[in-house]
Amino acid sequence: MTGNPESKEELASRFARHSGDKGKFEKAVDAAFSGSVKKHTFLPSGRIVYTVVGSNADEFIDPDKPFCSCESYFFSVLSGKAKYCYHLLGYKIADESGLVREVRFDDDEYDAFVSLLASDVLHSREITKNPITKTQAP
Repeated sequence: MTGNPESKEELASRFARHSGDKGKFEKAVDAAFSGSVKKHTFLPSGRIVYTVVGSNADEFIDPDKPFCSCESYFFSVLSGKAKYCYHLLGYKIADESGLVREVRFDDDEYDAFVSLLASDVLHSREITKNPITKTQAP
């Protein structure tokens, strides 16, 4: 079943079979419904990069592998504790619902895009490793 859902609740209802982890499922539905799942197409080559806007950064995903650059993927999915991180589940929901947003770029923007994406992912890891609270701020 494809097409745009009338509401976030309808979308959640259609994919309830994936609701085992309620928190992850709700974040995945939010990502799909809000347009946070993106297909970046570079032209004229046709190269494609998928991202999902996460809580700390845009995460790079490869739905065909499947792979995600988020920490949950490395710590939960690869260890066998979970089938998906919420970014991959959000992609699955968005893809099956026709909600993946396509953004087009020229091929000459590819290197800068990938560099910024990698920088964003790495920076988000530093934030989670070394959070600065108001009492720690200089």
